[in-house]
Amino acid sequence: MGESRVEKIDVSGAVSSWNPAYLKTAIEKSDPVPEQKNDPDGIRAVVAGTLGRQSKKVSVREVPDGTLTR
Repeated sequence: MGESRVEKIDVSGAVSSWNPAYLKTAIEKSDPVPEQKNDPDGIRAVVAGTLGRQSKKVSVREVPDGTLTR
């Protein structure tokens, strides 16, 4: 990012299979592994908080497994 301004953060993937806890702790180090959970707002909050951005700057969208979006 450097001196560039961040206008939007896009989180895309199999969102319905993620748990916001996945983004806080490496799955390999989780004991027990967090259950799958459809929580786009939780994912948005974790990403925004970790990056120090407002939640409204983060979009979370479901795309099928294996779909290349960017």
